Amino acid sequence: MFKKIYSYFEVNETRRIRTIILIAFALRFLSILPHGNDIVVPYRDQNTYYATGRCIVEEGFLGVPSKAVGPYIEHRNQNPKPHDYYPSFHDSIAAVWEAEGTIYGVVKWGGPNSFFEPLYPLLTAGMYRVFGDNFFFWRMIHVILGTLLVYFIYDIGLRAFKDWRVATLAALWVTFYPNAIFYSWILMAEVLLLVLLAAGFWAYFRLLDKPTWQGALLVGILFGLFALTRSFIIAFFPFMVIYIFLFVKNKKRLQFALLAALGFAVVFTPWIIRNSMLHNQLVIMSTRGGYNIWMRNNPYFIEDEYRAMGVEFSQEKLAKLKYHEYILGYPEFNEDQGELERNAILTEQGKKFISQNPGFFLELCWVRFIWTIGWKGIGLKGPLLNGISFLAYMPALVGFILSLFVGWKRLQVTLPLWSVVGYFVLFYSLTHEGLRYRLPVDPYMILLAIFSFLYLYANLKKEPFPKM
Repeated sequence: MFKKIYSYFEVNETRRIRTIILIAFALRFLSILPHGNDIVVPYRDQNTYYATGRCIVEEGFLGVPSKAVGPYIEHRNQNPKPHDYYPSFHDSIAAVWEAEGTIYGVVKWGGPNSFFEPLYPLLTAGMYRVFGDNFFFWRMIHVILGTLLVYFIYDIGLRAFKDWRVATLAALWVTFYPNAIFYSWILMAEVLLLVLLAAGFWAYFRLLDKPTWQGALLVGILFGLFALTRSFIIAFFPFMVIYIFLFVKNKKRLQFALLAALGFAVVFTPWIIRNSMLHNQLVIMSTRGGYNIWMRNNPYFIEDEYRAMGVEFSQEKLAKLKYHEYILGYPEFNEDQGELERNAILTEQGKKFISQNPGFFLELCWVRFIWTIGWKGIGLKGPLLNGISFLAYMPALVGFILSLFVGWKRLQVTLPLWSVVGYFVLFYSLTHEGLRYRLPVDPYMILLAIFSFLYLYANLKKEPFPKM
């Protein structure tokens, strides 16, 4: 049976990719059916994206609506907490923010802000305008995006490693990968991030195959679109410009590298101009950086998340921390302090806490690192789900590590993929841990794992492996 399946995929490439795409679409479509038109309420970020998209349509600006709206708010109002409920530190502060009409105390409801990057809210605005509150069709857009991801991974594998087996097995792995399927029905930005990053690398490997000025521009444009969804990629993209200069085999490689940078700038600059006009000063990054620094270095604020991952800090340890007031309460802002000032205050307080407790910060970074490269997510309950996540992800991690030893003769392929995985892991180890945040680079860990396994198998069998 396996020989027949192998022959079926080996002989006809069109049949191969069509079969994989059909399976990918079917799995993602089946995953959304049980949810129908209901939005899953435990994930509050879904409601935030819904609210910002609806705000664009109904109030005409990118920001937070004048009043709290959305399925999460409705669900909470219909299911109040019991009278004897004792709120967590996080819930207590969140109640204060809602009473004062702000998001995380930083931006006020009812006006434009720079707190959220624009691309996914614009997508939700389009879905809200076309489909209203019919979330089944919102999820269908996610199904299409998730299927497109599988195609990109297939084509990247084929172009990068010149081996149909790498392309096919990686695409099939991503097709069945539970975390990728999960975000077909969760209405958050992750599925868009997965597709945009894959599209960026797809354009890069096409450029290696056939250098053209249009291809170089496309690399920059697609990475620019990713930055409009998560702006932290700004610090990584210069490496892609360097890789184009180093690895494109063409005498115009410098021009191609500069064109990629131009493509990125053309896409991202309007967002900078908009923000700078809104605040009357240069604003490049999202203004939620300060909140993230404050939140992720406060063990009380995310105590529930830490506990869910099996991490607890003793009261004795916390009592010895310097600048102890940092972890006991959120800053009290003045009415005349705007979005940028509040973001700056949170950033400075976070930096001060870190500088006075470097050992504790390093401990938090280690926790974030283990959490980020691990298989456990907060939403995974019970041994079955954790077992599935372990089996789906851990071979990818092992294979990725092996690629660090066997991939040095293919640096034009492996170095960009190694570096994007390393960048994500390092960034989120320092700032904002979690499986969800590593997810966009999982397909490249899978690609490198498949390459490693097939390369080692070929060496074991003393068979040639396709050369670059």
